[in-house]
Amino acid sequence: MILFALFKMSDIPEYATLSELVYILDKDSLLNFLECFGGLTIKVPTIKELKQIINTLLLYQLVQIEKIPMKEALEQLSLKEFQNKDILDSYGKICGILESYNFKRD
Repeated sequence: MILFALFKMSDIPEYATLSELVYILDKDSLLNFLECFGGLTIKVPTIKELKQIINTLLLYQLVQIEKIPMKEALEQLSLKEFQNKDILDSYGKICGILESYNFKRD
């Protein structure tokens, strides 16, 4: 009710979606979410977008780390809901990102 009231009182359309969080988060999780992200604008990926990046990272692991040929790696992943072109485009971007970023925490 609080988040719905905030939406109605503020006349900020993005708060309409926020008021639905109360149905999927418990009180402590909701308060933690608000503490971490309060005042920020975020965009939430779709499940399909999340699956695509997970599959792209798996492809990276198979090809770059396990040294499996690309064609065989793509067959192992059996990416029925994605176009190979989309995965390969993402793969190229991931390769560039991972090559230029230092993940070590010294």
